[in-house]
Amino acid sequence: MPILDLTEVYRGEARFEGELRPDDPLWEGTGLKLKEPLRLELTAQPVGEGVLVRGRMVTRLALECRRCLTEVVNGVDDEVTLLFEPLLPDEEEDLDGEVYPLPSRGDQLDLKPALREELILRVPEFVVCSEACKGLCASCGANLNETTCECVSEAAESPWDALRNIKFD
Repeated sequence: MPILDLTEVYRGEARFEGELRPDDPLWEGTGLKLKEPLRLELTAQPVGEGVLVRGRMVTRLALECRRCLTEVVNGVDDEVTLLFEPLLPDEEEDLDGEVYPLPSRGDQLDLKPALREELILRVPEFVVCSEACKGLCASCGANLNETTCECVSEAAESPWDALRNIKFD
């Protein structure tokens, strides 16, 4: 569990190495399917009144090809930088995720919500299984990479059809 002891951080520097399991309730509602645990190597240090956390996050995600909907495994191996500062409740809304709030009480800093957000931001918007992917048939839904379908595509009526029928001398 990625929780930092703030007293240790304010004494100099604190390190965290660990994992977040794919079945952790943290991932509920995100649509993310982790194929392996999210591995973390983080270092935290004091910066002014706040805490700067830097490190690396590594995992593999199961995503859907946007053309044929087959599973595509995508690796994430990225640097992460998180800044936590003491904030008033009205200040939290103005920052749009650039700075995370430090807890007002206690000596522990839970990194899970910030790491969840950072991983979501690293998921590619569009994934394809291959550039040659043919996708699904728009009529019957057959995967055109695996089979051919017998659907006949009907030409849609176009507003330009009337102009095509004009005969010029």
